[in-house]
Amino acid sequence: MAAKRLSLADSFFLNAESRDAYMHVAMLHRYALPEGAGPDWVGQMIARMKSYPVDQSPFNLRLKTGLGSKVAPAWEVDDKIDIDYHLRHAALPHPGGERELGVLISRLHSQPLDKNRPLWECTIIEGLDDGSFAIYFKIHHALMDGMSGSRTMSRCLSPDPSNTNMPAFWAMPPLKRASAAVPKAIAESAQALARTNVLSVLGQSFKAWMRMLRAAPESGLIGPYRSPSCSLNAIVSPQRRFATQSLPIDRMKAVATNAGGTLNDIVLAVCATALRRYLLEQGDLPIKPLVSSIPVSIRTREEAGEGNGISLALASLGTHIADPKARFEHIKASMQANKDLLGTLSKPAMTLYTNLLMAPFMIGQMTGLAARTKRPMYNTMVSNVPGPTEVLYLNGARLLSAYPVSLIFNGQALNITLLSYDGHMHFGFTACRVALPRVQKIAVYLGEALEEIERDYACGISASVA
Repeated sequence: MAAKRLSLADSFFLNAESRDAYMHVAMLHRYALPEGAGPDWVGQMIARMKSYPVDQSPFNLRLKTGLGSKVAPAWEVDDKIDIDYHLRHAALPHPGGERELGVLISRLHSQPLDKNRPLWECTIIEGLDDGSFAIYFKIHHALMDGMSGSRTMSRCLSPDPSNTNMPAFWAMPPLKRASAAVPKAIAESAQALARTNVLSVLGQSFKAWMRMLRAAPESGLIGPYRSPSCSLNAIVSPQRRFATQSLPIDRMKAVATNAGGTLNDIVLAVCATALRRYLLEQGDLPIKPLVSSIPVSIRTREEAGEGNGISLALASLGTHIADPKARFEHIKASMQANKDLLGTLSKPAMTLYTNLLMAPFMIGQMTGLAARTKRPMYNTMVSNVPGPTEVLYLNGARLLSAYPVSLIFNGQALNITLLSYDGHMHFGFTACRVALPRVQKIAVYLGEALEEIERDYACGISASVA
């Protein structure tokens, strides 16, 4: 195979990487041993996995070396892969609880990938106190995004517990690359402009931009770089903290239905409540509301009844409001305002609008200027990754939970990514160890936030402000 040039999106994640901000993403799966499994079941599984050759893209690709690699990076096939390096076996110290697992995942996620090898690693973890085992799989974002990572791991699973002949995920034929990393959309928007009425696209995008920039705060629309600065936006260190939380989807949907909102509104509300409590305890809650960057799926006018358009919303989390119900209504209104704005755009105009929104952020990350800005583009990202819709098994071992472990950027010290599976929303909190040393508190507060919203939503709105 001849060397393959990296796309614009892939090159961005390579160029944005620094010694403090690594651009890899990961998944953490937890499995229950099959009934009757012997003490060496996991060891035998690892031996079977190692028997599969690493000959499928992207797992057999490494960065090409040479003078031109910095200017025009490219992939080349590595036909001498050391599987013992990429597939590791680890065990937790006693007592093997959630804390010990979180410490290990934090440490693994803090280590950069070796750019002289294919940019992925997989660690099988035993020693959990309930007898389960875990798999931590990380891969560079230049090779695969979070959604593709989730799909890749799911492909070596089966809904049939009796199916015990599933291959290792690196032996599966490659997936078609999911669209949608924002940097790649820059090229797509240029192509779209060439195929459509340029004036119409520019006009729609310009009107949307002006509407956003001129919007009053109470409208729910927020322009870029208007977020208040706080500890969530510190310059990051190389070390990470990782915490998890699971919330029942049925309970969240019930609250959303009663409140006249959506499941995503409830996701933002519990995140906002947890962040507000955490920052209050730290004495660091801004007077202005925190702002979250949120991938938004919205149907365009031209595609009514068909697919969805994808863009980004900058939504207020209403953290300046003390009353849970009033905060939820504020979040719901902000999300609706973003949907109304994006709904005025055709798909090409929406792509151009999104590119304009993200271009300063991307340039700042690649040049290092992001570390110097006093006003962050947003305070945190909340991303909802679709997960498997059915219970799955790894050669008879039931998948219990699946948590995304994401990346953070300089000036963006917290990422909240969640994945739905088996009736629960599984939240992964990836944070800078120095900026947010007690990120596990946010995870705990998230569970309490759902109880608070369930309990307090029936009360009258009290628009008290901290």
